[in-house]
Amino acid sequence: MQHQPQPQPVHQQHQQQHQQQRRGKHSKQPSHLPGTAPYLRILFPRNIQQREPVPQLLNQPHPDLDAEAYHFLAFLVRDFIQTWYSTFSSDPQLVTSVVNVVIEIARELERRSQEVDWVGLLLLDVPEVLRRHYVDYRQATQKLETAYAPNQTIESIFHGLQPHFALQDGEESEKEYLRQLADELLRILLPKAEYESDCVRWLIREILACLVLRSLVEILTEPDMINYIVNTLLQDFEPTDEEYEAFLQKAADQMDASDDKFSAFLASLVGSKGRSKLTHRSSTPNIKPTDEMVDLLQDAQTSSLAAAAAAAAVASSSKNAGDRPQPIKQSTIPLPRPERNDDMLSRRLVGAAPLVGQSATSQSNTSARRVPVSPQNAPLLEPPLQIPAFNRTKSDATLRLSSTSWSNISSARNTPARTPNRSPQPEPGMLPKWKSKATWAVTKAPAEYTTYMINNVFVPLSVFLVAFLNFMLVLPSKITLVSQSLTWIYAELDEPEHTELEAGIFRLVKEIFYLEERNQVIWRQWELMGWPLVRTLGGGAIDRVLAHGVYWIFAEPRLVTYIQAGRRALWPDPTSSPPRPRGVDEMEKARREAERRILRTMPAPMRDTFFGEQGVHHLAAAREALEPFQNKHCNKHLIYIALDLLLSKITPEVYPDRL
Repeated sequence: MQHQPQPQPVHQQHQQQHQQQRRGKHSKQPSHLPGTAPYLRILFPRNIQQREPVPQLLNQPHPDLDAEAYHFLAFLVRDFIQTWYSTFSSDPQLVTSVVNVVIEIARELERRSQEVDWVGLLLLDVPEVLRRHYVDYRQATQKLETAYAPNQTIESIFHGLQPHFALQDGEESEKEYLRQLADELLRILLPKAEYESDCVRWLIREILACLVLRSLVEILTEPDMINYIVNTLLQDFEPTDEEYEAFLQKAADQMDASDDKFSAFLASLVGSKGRSKLTHRSSTPNIKPTDEMVDLLQDAQTSSLAAAAAAAAVASSSKNAGDRPQPIKQSTIPLPRPERNDDMLSRRLVGAAPLVGQSATSQSNTSARRVPVSPQNAPLLEPPLQIPAFNRTKSDATLRLSSTSWSNISSARNTPARTPNRSPQPEPGMLPKWKSKATWAVTKAPAEYTTYMINNVFVPLSVFLVAFLNFMLVLPSKITLVSQSLTWIYAELDEPEHTELEAGIFRLVKEIFYLEERNQVIWRQWELMGWPLVRTLGGGAIDRVLAHGVYWIFAEPRLVTYIQAGRRALWPDPTSSPPRPRGVDEMEKARREAERRILRTMPAPMRDTFFGEQGVHHLAAAREALEPFQNKHCNKHLIYIALDLLLSKITPEVYPDRL
């Protein structure tokens, strides 16, 4: 059995009908209308009551852009106007007047924006401003606590590199600059009747300068806001390479674990007297010589080849005579160094004095067996090295030697024994035993060499061949796609007024990541050979594509995204007024996420080439890229310079010296 609704009393039915009639006739309750946006109740309460359409913000119809712009303006009015205006008046006429003035300014800005060279501004001027910010900030950090800037802070050093009137005397000069700037903008953008009214002009100037512009500058120059903007602009670069993400996470854990250890290590390096234990590490170690080392060096310097030869001869003669050799004592008489002279060497070998401690019997046997030696027949300390030929087989009984080797062997066979320890002479037709084995021959390569050649030579070569064959197979289709793309680019995209639009971006990227300092060889080759070749082959197409990218940036969907990102950044919680401050953990998390997203935007070969194989170096490069934006005072210089650059293009009358 279904539940039947209870009938309402008659007096309640008449009351509801009366309310519906009043709502349809006078629209006294706009909050009950379906589909009413929150910004309409703040900016256009009268339009809702009278069921009138909301006025168009720009000259051309852009419904989505108008809705987001009104939404942003509603939050500004709620937090910067109604907070003080509602204390003494509830008349919505002021809000209506402010909205009408904003509409007039927006339409005039739209007309002027159509005449601005946005391609040159975004691809040439803005990269140069950002590059100068990086250069000046890093110069300021290098001069800090040095003789170039004694007793100065990084803010004062940076202000000396980029002086600006708004930051000359602190808060007062900043307010004065914004007032003058707002007054000039109103003089150019407002209708003449509105500007000539002192009350309207002063009120709107104070709202625009002190409440809106200064509040936006304070918020946009926060380091946390910069990190949020980076994350918003790079939101499409989500983690896709799990291996690289694990690589970065491991490096981040090592850096976090080493922070406390490194601080404790530095503290341990300071001794009890306050002197550091760190020593300078040079290429030559500081070795202290000992007495034993000095004796060994002196013995090595006073040694002689003649004494060694005489000792070997005495030992051989004693062995052949059947006498037991006596132990040889070290000579205390310094011997002269041998000279490179055959006659001198022969005379010393012939007349070598017996060593101290040698027996008389050994001396007599040695003198009886001594043979006169001429310089041409000086005894060799080692047998001559004979290199056999390569054509040796198992069936050969002898080695096939060259004519020089055979002549040396035959002369050695006919020559009498020079020393007693010479091995017996071989029979005619046979080689000496020490000649029967080749002293140099081709051996089998070790297993690790074979593995290395396979893994590092043959496998890469085969992969390259397969890739080359695959490329040659798909080359016709690739050529067709490239030709069709170039045809579309040159037919549909207009040629920009500027050329080499990528030059400013390359200079900025080089300065952000220290590319030239990290790998100078690769970067120089790219500058001298790589990019000139690319420019020669498709320079016109590159300029057209970059110019088309600028137009894509200013398309309506992208502008809506920018306004939404700004509104969410300034008001994370729409119901809170003023915006809720973020905690330290949230700001640190946003900074680390911004570092990761910066690394994801770079191709993997570029990261490996310039940042190395360690994850710590990758994270350090990303941190260096964000470091110049982590100082609020320096960020203010950047914001004011960028604001002057933008207004000089839209309203050049404000900056007559730049015309």
